[in-house]
Amino acid sequence: MNKASWALHLKWIAVLVSMMVLPAYGQLMIGHMGHSGGDDCNIKSGPIPLNYSVYEKPKGALPPTMGHCKHVPNIGEHLVTIDLQGSKSREIPIGIRLVLVEGGQNKTIMSKSPELYSSGTINFGLNFKELGQYHILLETKQNEKIITAATLPLHVGEGGGHGSHSGGIGMLEIALLLGVGGIASFFWVRRKSNKNEENTS
Repeated sequence: MNKASWALHLKWIAVLVSMMVLPAYGQLMIGHMGHSGGDDCNIKSGPIPLNYSVYEKPKGALPPTMGHCKHVPNIGEHLVTIDLQGSKSREIPIGIRLVLVEGGQNKTIMSKSPELYSSGTINFGLNFKELGQYHILLETKQNEKIITAATLPLHVGEGGGHGSHSGGIGMLEIALLLGVGGIASFFWVRRKSNKNEENTS
C-alpha cells in the first residue's frame, strides 16, 4: 500500500472516530447549554441570584439533552441544576422544596434539608407524576424562621420533550445514520484502493 493510500485510510479512520465521539459530547454540551428560555432561566434579583435548568432524564445510559426552565414538556423523572451567582449564596445553608400549586395552595411534593453548596452548584432529581404548575422553592433561615429566598416556576405539560421524540428524527438517530454512512464509505474506499493496487501490480 503506497503512502497516498495510507493517508486516505488514516483520514477515514479519523472521520469514523469523530463520528463515534461526537454524539455523546454533543449531547453533553446541549444538556448543559441548550436552554430553551434564554433569560427566563435566570433569576437576577432577590437574595439568591441564580440560573437554573431542568432536564428530562433519558432512558438507559444516554446523557441529558435539551434543558428547560419555566416550561417542562412531560411528566416523569427529571434532573435539576441550579448555578448560584455570587459568593454570598454559597455561604448560607439552602433548603429545597418542590410544591404543586392547586387552587392557590402549595402542596409539598419533595423537600431537602438546608445545606451549604460551597461549589455554587445544586444538583438533584425530581419526579413529576402529574401535569400542572409547580414551584421549586429555595429556602433559608432568617431570624430563626424559614423563608423562601427564591421561587423557580415550572409548568409541566403539553409534550414536545423526550417523551414525544418518536414523532421525528433526533440527534442520536442522525448521528447513527452518519456513522453507518461513514463506515460504508470507509469500506468502499478501501475496496476501491485494493482493486487499484491489484490492477497496478
